[in-house]
Amino acid sequence: MRSQARAFINDSDDARNTPAEPFRDAAIAAGAEVAVHDPWVDPKTSPDAPPGLSRDLEGVLAGADAVVVFAGHKEYRGLEPAQVKGLCGSPHPAIVDGRNVVDPDAWIAEGFAYRGIGRGDKNRHALRE
Repeated sequence: MRSQARAFINDSDDARNTPAEPFRDAAIAAGAEVAVHDPWVDPKTSPDAPPGLSRDLEGVLAGADAVVVFAGHKEYRGLEPAQVKGLCGSPHPAIVDGRNVVDPDAWIAEGFAYRGIGRGDKNRHALRE
C-alpha cells in the first residue's frame, strides 16, 4: 500500500509536534510506502522536516492508494477529487480527512473511500463505481 501524509499547522512552515509523524511511522511499520507532502515546509532548510518530504504534490500522489490530510492548508482545501483520483490511479483510493478540509460528498461521488474525523455521518458510505 502506498499512503500519503501531510503536516499539521494550517498555512505554516512549523512542522513540530505534528500528528502526521506518528501516523507515518505506524504506516511504515505496517508495511506501507509513505510519501509526505507539505507546501509550506522546505525540506532543505527546516530542521523539523520529515524524511522524504516533498513539495511535489503530483509526485507524492502518483500511485497512492490512500491520501491522508493532517493540515488545513489552503492548497489542500482546493483539491479536486477527480484530479487526485487520476493521479492515484486506483479505482477506489481512500481519503482520510483528519482536519475536515474536503467535501465528503464530492470525494465519495468520485469513488473514494472517505473517512473523516468527526464525520460519522459520512464514514459508513458504500463505494460508488
